[in-house]
Amino acid sequence: MILENPATGAAADQKHYQTAEKEPVEVMQMYFTAQELYGFCKGNALKYILRSRFKGTELKDMEKALQYMKWSVDVLHGVPIDPRK
Repeated sequence: MILENPATGAAADQKHYQTAEKEPVEVMQMYFTAQELYGFCKGNALKYILRSRFKGTELKDMEKALQYMKWSVDVLHGVPIDPRK
């Protein structure tokens, strides 16, 4: 997952997210229905929100949740998710 602020330690700042030719969310867009992809994004946002205060990385987790919420809105608008943005 790519966040706009690479200083957060999110995917944009981590090499293991930069080496794959396709990100998992891109593969999901190829094979999932819009409803399935929307549910995935919503579920991940909820996951990051609920555990944010227990891992010692609350800001980072809330930023990740925000990214998944943005992606869920993109899905509802029919806009393809670009994890490199």
